[in-house]
Amino acid sequence: MKALFFDGSLSLTETPTPRPKEHEVLVRILFSAICNTDLEILKGYMGFKGIPGHEFVGEVVTTGRRLTGRLVVGEINCPCGECYLCSTGRSTHCPNRSVLGIYNHSGAFADYLVLPEKNLHPIPPTLSPASAIFTEPLAAAVEIFEQIRIKPSNNVFIFGAGKLGILISLVFRLNGCDYRTFDPNPSKVEKALEMGLNAFHLNSLVPSEMAEMCVDCTGKPEGISMAMAHLNPRGCLVLKTTIAEPEKIDLNQVVINEFCIAGSRCGPFAPALNLLSKGLVKPEPLITRTFKFPDITEAFEFAKSADTLKVLIDHS
Repeated sequence: MKALFFDGSLSLTETPTPRPKEHEVLVRILFSAICNTDLEILKGYMGFKGIPGHEFVGEVVTTGRRLTGRLVVGEINCPCGECYLCSTGRSTHCPNRSVLGIYNHSGAFADYLVLPEKNLHPIPPTLSPASAIFTEPLAAAVEIFEQIRIKPSNNVFIFGAGKLGILISLVFRLNGCDYRTFDPNPSKVEKALEMGLNAFHLNSLVPSEMAEMCVDCTGKPEGISMAMAHLNPRGCLVLKTTIAEPEKIDLNQVVINEFCIAGSRCGPFAPALNLLSKGLVKPEPLITRTFKFPDITEAFEFAKSADTLKVLIDHS
């Protein structure tokens, strides 16, 4: 099969089609998408070498299985199912896990991938692949509400109006929250406004303006410090950014201001698919461009542009 391989640089190559184990199935990739994490992998994030990619829509081609022939999306964590964290409901933090296209597991930028069948979720017939491809990042947005009790009366500042920042903003809007989304890029602010969000250029935020919750999804090393600078004492800081070279932060400010800090990563697919299938979140305006799979290295160069939002890869 054809696959995009990363080993310090990207190259499209031929590699054997993976063979699923007993609990796994083979999935033919129809669409994949480039995430900021994929771009950070190119900078050395997680030391990953191999086939990247973790956002996909595919068809289960292994015969005789519950989902054979179905279009699916897939959760990216592959836990052992036997350790203490798995047995206590924290399998996404299993110390023995692999992570699709990120850690010890070949990813979605290929003709095929393998995943445990239990990781897969069928796509409702009414949902287009172009919307379903957003299931994984939308689940990450929903995860904030799984982790933290958020009062709609509390004001929230969301830093970053990129792909994830806009999805997070849409979820906060659905929950009736008093939120504002900030970004230094005028084109991203304009896109957020087009999607009905309460978005502003970062320069409009004055130093004295504070919030009860700040969400960092800037994808930048300085994002955490910026969010902390606008967080009220005893407020909650939600961290969504994962990057290859994180910035050191002043932990004294966390102690002095008694900040609550929540790291937030993957999330539940079922509610994300529900939001998409019911049209409560309509993410397709985030798609900047779609490339054919043979042009995927060009797609990565395009994705690096500051004005680019979501880049899709068509494998058909």
